[in-house]
Amino acid sequence: MSHLCAGNFSGTPLSFRRPVQTRPSQLQHLVQSRYRGQGTDRSKVAQYKRTPADTGSPEVQIAQLSARVIQLTGHLQIHKKDYASRRGLLAALSTRKSLMQYLLRQDRSAYEKVIKELDIRPLKVQAGRNVIIKLQEGAEPEKVHMTDANADTE
Repeated sequence: MSHLCAGNFSGTPLSFRRPVQTRPSQLQHLVQSRYRGQGTDRSKVAQYKRTPADTGSPEVQIAQLSARVIQLTGHLQIHKKDYASRRGLLAALSTRKSLMQYLLRQDRSAYEKVIKELDIRPLKVQAGRNVIIKLQEGAEPEKVHMTDANADTE
């Protein structure tokens, strides 16, 4: 038994693997699986910043997510079976929708400015409030409660 622990097996020394060499630093960014922002046009994000370091306001986040959605849509048109990217697109759309609902509740004028400048479709249903908001160009937004809409159909 003691000869196995010393690195010998039946009189011949065991060979050990050499340590794996690390990749050169210029190749490491190609191996990372997490999205790092390459290929995304974020030129419209700067106009929504309240301060030069602003990254957290809803307008900025919506603009960043919209840039990501455009980039992922283009990627998925080429790579139709990339289901992981499709899942990322759905997650980005869901996050953007939540931020848009928040912005609609807090500041309607900022919401309308964002959807107009970023060319985003208006929200159909205000989540959690059972309210349908009908937005049309040049008209005042109209709120219809789901209970009122159900009563009209009966």
